[in-house]
Parts: sequence; C-alpha cells; structure tokens
Amino acid sequence: MSKVRFLLLAGLLVLAGVTVFAGCRSAHTTSAILYINEQNYDKAVKVIHEGFEYRDDEPDAFYYLGEAYSHLAEEAVESDDFAEAIKNYELAYEAYMRTLELNAKDFGEEVQNSLEYNYSNRIRQAKLDCDEKYFEQAEGHMRLAYAALPDSLTPIKSIARMKMQMSQEEGYEDQKEDLLKEALTLLDQVLDQNPEAYDLQLNKANVLAALGRNVEAKQIFDDLLAAHGDDTGLLTDIANLAIEDGDYARAADFYVRIVDLHEADTDASNDADNKDMLVSAGTWYAAPNVARYEDAIAVLDRAANLEIIPTANTMVMRVRTFYNYGKALKAEAAAETDPVLKADLDAKSKAMLNRAVEIGVAMTNNFVDNADGFFYLSLSQMELGDFTASEANFKTYEQLNDAP
Repeated sequence: MSKVRFLLLAGLLVLAGVTVFAGCRSAHTTSAILYINEQNYDKAVKVIHEGFEYRDDEPDAFYYLGEAYSHLAEEAVESDDFAEAIKNYELAYEAYMRTLELNAKDFGEEVQNSLEYNYSNRIRQAKLDCDEKYFEQAEGHMRLAYAALPDSLTPIKSIARMKMQMSQEEGYEDQKEDLLKEALTLLDQVLDQNPEAYDLQLNKANVLAALGRNVEAKQIFDDLLAAHGDDTGLLTDIANLAIEDGDYARAADFYVRIVDLHEADTDASNDADNKDMLVSAGTWYAAPNVARYEDAIAVLDRAANLEIIPTANTMVMRVRTFYNYGKALKAEAAAETDPVLKADLDAKSKAMLNRAVEIGVAMTNNFVDNADGFFYLSLSQMELGDFTASEANFKTYEQLNDAP
C-alpha cells in the first residue's frame, strides 16, 4: 500500500470512529490526520505542536508529525528549496525516532516504511541525475537521502564516488584536485564508522594516488593486500600505482600475479587481457634498469603460447630480450676472472644469442616489413661473430626504415 493510500485510509478510519493504532489518540492528533489528508501539512504540524502543550508522550502524534514533515520536505524538493527540504527531512526523522521510543511494537513497521519511502525517493532521483551527469542535482538528492535516513552512510559514500567519477570527466579538469579532496573527506567520514570497509579503503587509496600522495596510498594497498591478495581489482590498482611511481618491476610482478589468478579460475571472460599483461610484464622485466631477464623470458614465452597466430609485437619483445640478456652475459663473462665461471657465462651468453637468432629468423620470415625484427636479428648475429649475415640483415633494416 502506498503512503498516500495509507493516509487516506487512516483518515476514513478516524472519521468512522475506528482506532488505527492501539492506545487513546488525542483530538489534536486526529485533527492533524485530517489536515494531512487535505494536504495542509503546515497546519498539521502546528496542531500537533499545540497538542504537545497538553501531552508530549503520544506515539501517534509523533508518527503523524513525521508524516507531515515528510510531505513538507517533498514539497520543498518540488520547489527546489534545498535548505527547507533538508530541514524537514531531519525533523521527520527526529519525529519518527521519538515514535519508536514511545511505542516501537505498534509503530515499528510503519516508521520503517516511511523512512524507506523518503530515502528511496531521493536515492532514485539521485541515480537518474547521476546517469544524466547532472552531478550537482544528484549530490543534492543524496544529501537529502542522508538527512531522511542518517542511519545509512550509503549516500555519503555515493557522493564520494561520484566526485571521483567527476574528477575523470572532461570539463572538470580545473576542479579535479578539489573534487578528489572532497571525495577524500567524505570517505574518511564513512570510514570513521566503518574502518574495516574494504571497498572504501580501496576507494581512499585510489583517491590518495590520484592526489599524488602515493606513499599513503601504497600503505593502504599493502594492508589490503595482506587480507585480499586474490582480488584482481586490488592487484590492478596496485600495479597502476607502481607504474605511476616508475616501479615497473613491481608492476610486472602484479601483472603476472593477476594472470596467474585468471588462469587458475574457471571464468574465461577475464582472460582477454592476459597476453597483453604478460607482454608488458616481460618488457618491464627486460628493461636495463631492472634486468630480470629470466623472468622476462618466462612471461614472454607464456604470452607467445597464448597466441594462435604469432604477432610482431610479441616476437620483437622476445628477440630483443634474448639479445639483451645474451649481451649482458657476454659482458659478465668478459669481466669474470674465474675460468670455470667465465666458461659457463660464455656458454649461457651464446645460448641466449642463438635463441635470439632463431626467433629473429622466424620473425623476419613472418613479418618481412617489420624493421625491428631485422635490427635485433642483425645485432644478435654480430655478437655471435656471423658478420656477413649481420650486415645483410642490417641493410634490410636500413632499407625498411628509409622506405616511405
């Protein structure tokens, strides 16, 4: 039964001399119900307050006072009077709470229905406005929802997330920092009451990262990681922060961890990005300032195995990695004084360079217009002492680079 229909029925029952709720109802409350049915809500409020001069412990009076204030709030919303609306929602909530204090048994369900009605109306409108990107109006309705039902922190959380969304929207570039700071304040307000809320902690870490407060963000991420190490969304956020910090080895570690989790589950829909993440991880591992070549080779080989048809990008990353690793080992061998270790490093270097040549030949056969394939093939052959082949492939590289 809708709220309006319930009120009309209540009025008819009063006129018929029937008591809706248990207990003796005052004449002031009875009059207030009639005023509410006539949509004269100010008069209903006035007459109930007059009745409080004689009796201030009647649950019916407080319940209908809440109803009158609720309607006044809705009228204020219709006339775009935010201050009046929020005041009346707050007064309605206070009246409903007093009703429960006096008689929760008989009025509990009705109060709950009224609170949910006020709250859901505002939340529903907020969602519609947010979907249309009427962010200011959406925030207003969310704040009204919080006034109508301050027991729920969902509106505050929603405002924070909306401001995070706004900070990424075109047209808000100049306000980005202010929006993020407002979101952070709101998230802290909710976290004060729900300090263990995982999703809110994650939101806060992302806001801190967006504000450039990466040390604080990393601490939250690390704390969350200890308890939620299999959440790929969390791992992605941590990887993104590592990329922003320039810590590409850490980013690569988390990309590989995400792929491992994807491949271990039964959900094929999350596997689409696995190959690209492995290629990125391999590229970062193979960077000279990281030089985790064996890790790079392992994940790039995994990436290649995921390809039904070989791609130029994966192949060039692989040939480059084997070449760089072989060259690094060759430099180590040259500096080594122990003959046994020197021989071992020489052998390992040649193995890496030979593998680079194998992949380079396959690549140049499959992608005859890709200059990078010929470039790394030539360099690998030169390191192995095959100067004739190296020179021929380098000439092809130069011709491809010069081609229009």
